[in-house]
Amino acid sequence: MSIITLHTRSLQRLLDVALVILLLGLLSACGIGTRTRALLGKKLRVQVQVSEAANQKSPVALDLLLVYDKKLLKELLQLSANEWFDRRRQFRRNYPNGKGFNAWEWEWSPGQNVAVQELPLMAKAKGGLVFARYFAPGEHRVQIEPTKSIRIDLLEEAFTVTPL
Repeated sequence: MSIITLHTRSLQRLLDVALVILLLGLLSACGIGTRTRALLGKKLRVQVQVSEAANQKSPVALDLLLVYDKKLLKELLQLSANEWFDRRRQFRRNYPNGKGFNAWEWEWSPGQNVAVQELPLMAKAKGGLVFARYFAPGEHRVQIEPTKSIRIDLLEEAFTVTPL
């Protein structure tokens, strides 16, 4: 094989790799990448750390919602955590079988070690929310990106959410 043939093949491989990278970038920018990851069974990872002093040393109820309806998302963004917990049964009746949203419900005790939660990635989600029920006053609601894995830190009087 000549040096020119080897050089031509190497150049072709380099161009092929560049094309694949370009296509993957375009697909993820269009949202197709999220849909593809969802179809391939990718998971939304939720890591939780519970402080020894969480919720004034009392269990913390926490719900994570993935919302598929823009109107519903707008309505939920107006609720405090207490309002969500008081009304969630009615929301489930109004949007049965995950038609408007899916919700995962947990309750953790102060200092509890929590395994990483792996939720199905939902490509059609318009938004996500985390509600935590605390004794301290406050909204205790955080909006999240529905396709990005997160870490939740449950603290004494509030909680934080950061991307992983």
